[in-house]
Amino acid sequence: MNAKRKKKHFSVSELVLLGIAAFILTSGGVMHAYAKNKDVEIARKVDAAQKEIEQNHEAVAMVNVKIDRKLDRYLLKEALIIQHSTLRETTPSQFEMVDPGADGIKQAQTDIQ
Repeated sequence: MNAKRKKKHFSVSELVLLGIAAFILTSGGVMHAYAKNKDVEIARKVDAAQKEIEQNHEAVAMVNVKIDRKLDRYLLKEALIIQHSTLRETTPSQFEMVDPGADGIKQAQTDIQ
């Protein structure tokens, strides 16, 4: 009636296999965490590069706006008036048409001399 209860005893081979399995699971978890950290670092670098590209696009747009403002004929005219510049508007009748051929070049050189 009082049968001996058998307790389960792990053999050495089972303990070794259990240790190997624990090592594999632990190293897998460490490698997973390492890979996730690398992914986060790369994502941050990509975000920083994208922000820098956007800032450069905005800077180029601002330079284009400044160039357009400087080339605006009405603003340029007002700035010349404010600066009391001697530059004035020209009419088309004030221009002299020169033939770009060889005779035109010779004529222009004789006019200079």
